[in-house]
Amino acid sequence: MGCILVGRTVAQATNRPLESPPDTQRPIGFEQQTVDEKPSPQQTEPSQPKPRIHIPVLGTPNEFALATALEYYEPEPGFNRQDRDIGLQVARAALAAHFRRGWEFQFDILAIRARGTAILSSTPPIPPPVPSDALGVGAGPLACWNVLQFSRWRLSVDAQGDLILNDRPFPPQGTSYDFFLRAGGEVSVRVSDGYWVESAFRFAHISNGLGFDSGNPSWQGRELSIGIRRTFRPYQETERKTTLPVSGEANDKEKAWITSAEYYWAMPGSNLQNQKTLHAMRALRISRTWPFPKGFELQLGGMVSYPKNGNIFGFGPLLRWNFLQKGRCRLFADAGADILQTGNTAYIIPLGSTGYNFFLRASSGASFRLDSTYWMDASFRLAHITSGFGPGGDNYIPWSGLGVSLALRHTFH
Repeated sequence: MGCILVGRTVAQATNRPLESPPDTQRPIGFEQQTVDEKPSPQQTEPSQPKPRIHIPVLGTPNEFALATALEYYEPEPGFNRQDRDIGLQVARAALAAHFRRGWEFQFDILAIRARGTAILSSTPPIPPPVPSDALGVGAGPLACWNVLQFSRWRLSVDAQGDLILNDRPFPPQGTSYDFFLRAGGEVSVRVSDGYWVESAFRFAHISNGLGFDSGNPSWQGRELSIGIRRTFRPYQETERKTTLPVSGEANDKEKAWITSAEYYWAMPGSNLQNQKTLHAMRALRISRTWPFPKGFELQLGGMVSYPKNGNIFGFGPLLRWNFLQKGRCRLFADAGADILQTGNTAYIIPLGSTGYNFFLRASSGASFRLDSTYWMDASFRLAHITSGFGPGGDNYIPWSGLGVSLALRHTFH
């Protein structure tokens, strides 16, 4: 008791608290941290990238990039090579926004150099070829869909359109402005953390959009390109829940994008003598899926087709039921309907010859899982095109057919 009193007296006399015994386990020169002391900002966990703007259906861009390419276009054989034997050299640079689910959008600027000769008239007496050189600049958007994408390589299809301004009329006897339309496929290989090497093959069309008459000469060709892509910092995906009326919230475990190739032929007994009867139809379709309980699935997508009678664009829903699933395999049945736009190469934009039809289809097939994110679907289909309406509603007469479909499904969470 006496020792305690003495200690208090000494502490009061010196007006400071008694010092506690030094911590013999801590090296000299290191300060002790009290219980109430908060860690410094440097000691906290690294902050996550801030979520970016979420685009419905597509999600949040997970990669931005600068894509550059050198492209060469040769004229297609036949009409264009005979009358407009002109090659194109193109230098292109684009800003790209890539989405984790496979979509990519670009906006590019380009410089064009055209060199070659052209025959200005195909009626006798045929004049000699004349030089047809031009320089131009252009800009425009590109939409790309990655059919396959892995960490080190991607396979994609794309379509793009640029408005170009030339220093002289191009093609010859044309105008100094044109639309430069391209579509094709591309392979990308990642060679380091920030760089990709890309190569593409595309078909191209140049004209001023007034048609294929003598007042609007056109040029068509094929491209081969090589390019380098420099990627920037990836961004954090913003989580969203998908809710549809009546059905409720979609199952997030297996949302998917589907790329399918379809082939249809006329039902036996069809009147193939009529020029407006569709003999066969090859179609490319891209669809977004929302799976729901008990094996049901809603798909919404668009398709393009190029039959001999003209061009077709379609869009519509499909309902699918996976009625049997065991391990890596599934059996399914589905039915859907598209509204078709026919007789127009511009798609969506209505022209005087545009017609509209409904395309009804039903199928049964099987799915096989290739790995954790990809499935292969195969199905046999029945299809029917109804009577048309609109200015070009008689482009195709009612038609029934059989078909097959092969699809690649890319799932995501």
